Amino acid sequence: MDTTLNVPGLLATSGSASTSDRYKFISSKNIVERLSDFGWEPERAFFKKSRNVSPLHARHCIRFSSNNLEDVGDSRPEIVMFNSHDGRSCLEMLLGIYRLVCSNGMTIAEKEFERFRIPHKGYKAGDKYINHAIDQLGMQATRTEQFINGWGKLDVPHHVRNEYYNRAMDIRFPEHEQGEEWILDVSKRTEDRGTDLWRMFNRSQEHLLNGGYSVTHTAGKKPRQARELTNIDAINKINDNLWSMTSDFVGEYQLN
Repeated sequence: MDTTLNVPGLLATSGSASTSDRYKFISSKNIVERLSDFGWEPERAFFKKSRNVSPLHARHCIRFSSNNLEDVGDSRPEIVMFNSHDGRSCLEMLLGIYRLVCSNGMTIAEKEFERFRIPHKGYKAGDKYINHAIDQLGMQATRTEQFINGWGKLDVPHHVRNEYYNRAMDIRFPEHEQGEEWILDVSKRTEDRGTDLWRMFNRSQEHLLNGGYSVTHTAGKKPRQARELTNIDAINKINDNLWSMTSDFVGEYQLN
């Protein structure tokens, strides 16, 4: 994929006119090249469309995979990069997982995995610290297998599945009616059938992001169609919250 065509921010050579003298420009194109030096190549890219910010400086997301890491079942470890050139957000790099069977990407919000938020100022915006972040993420990526395999071994009883789906649906639709949460249990493909936590997590993530079903958005109102999310910040928030909720769920219900 030619990510230059999909993310105008890769062509930026400076911050927007609204940035101050203290703003330190961090080139997304240079980050892509640096990740390539570490064996990570861009796979998919998105940017946030806005009426107030030019596409050249808008917040964008690029997901990278490495040929040095083996797939874990139908999943592939990734490094996910967020950046913008408008002075409104920092450069962010974290781990993600890409599912080959459904073309869905998620981010890992796990306390033991470091998440690098690099402001456009100070020493962290320099090459040395950015190289350190990439190196650390590369080493941590090898450990994503423990979550994929670990959650895949946890068979979840029916009443606990109900509680899980309730909490998952609350992340996007806190006013949903009782019973609507079971849409998250519906498998769209054979590979997603099962009662283990990994499949439950993946089904929930796909439904919450892609929509396509009726659900109550506001208490007392009639159900309406859930739309697909396209905003990269909204997608990232759902991914983070769902991962954190699932991780906490394992400990709370002692699913081990």
